[in-house]
This record gives sequence, C-alpha cells and structure tokens, in this order.
Amino acid sequence: MRKGIFAALLLTLALCLTACAGANEAAEADSFTIRLACESEGVYQVFYTYYIGGEERGMGGVADLDGAALSADAPVEFPLLKEYFEDGDGLSAISIDFSPYGEGDTVEMGTTAPLEFSVSWGETYTVVLSGDRESGFTAELAS
Repeated sequence: MRKGIFAALLLTLALCLTACAGANEAAEADSFTIRLACESEGVYQVFYTYYIGGEERGMGGVADLDGAALSADAPVEFPLLKEYFEDGDGLSAISIDFSPYGEGDTVEMGTTAPLEFSVSWGETYTVVLSGDRESGFTAELAS
C-alpha cells in the first residue's frame, strides 16, 4: 500500500513538473527577452521605452534587487510580451531607448538614441549600455 501511495505521489509530481515546463515554453514563445549589460559606472536603474515603427508601445524599468549598481558582469533581464504590442505590429521595426539613473537620482542621467533591431518571439537579445553623463550614453546589440 505504501509503495502504491509513493508511486502515485511521484506520478503527480512528474505531471506537475511536465505541466510547468509546458507553460514556460508557451510563455517564452509569446515573448522575447532583453538582457541589459551596463558598462557605465554609477548606474543603479534604467528606464526604457519601446517603439514599433517609431510609435511608442510601452515602457518599464530595471534595477538590481539588492540595490547595487548595474554592471556588465551581472546583466539584468526583462521580457517583452506579445500582449504589450498591437495586432499587426511587425517585429522588424522595434526600437528601444534607455535612460540610466544614478543612486538616488530622480532625473535620468541621459537617454540613448533608440536602438533599432529585428526580433523574434522566444529569443534573447543582449544590449550593452555604455557612456556617461558628460559624453552621453549609447546602447548597442552585443555581437
């Protein structure tokens, strides 16, 4: 009897894990991820705005959960979900600009020019943020 109960519990656990994996794969197919590697010093959070064909579709922000400065060694990631876009939006004309903030800042240190690139659902794209307040900031896709 104990073996039967143990086997039933194992089967239930296996089914739950399989269902979770399937849901995650479906979620990945309905989004793409931006991995932001910050090479600039003194940046603690970054706000972003994304566009399709030059028209704003949304905005958000990222920061280190421990309150540390962002770095290239510990990139932060954020997904952009299919539901954030309008029906018929083509992914070949997406652009994103980034506005870094220093520790305790209430005003951005600057804003990058929009970075335009093509994306595909389910993919991850690494963007490198560099520069400083004096010379300006740039964002480019990592190779």
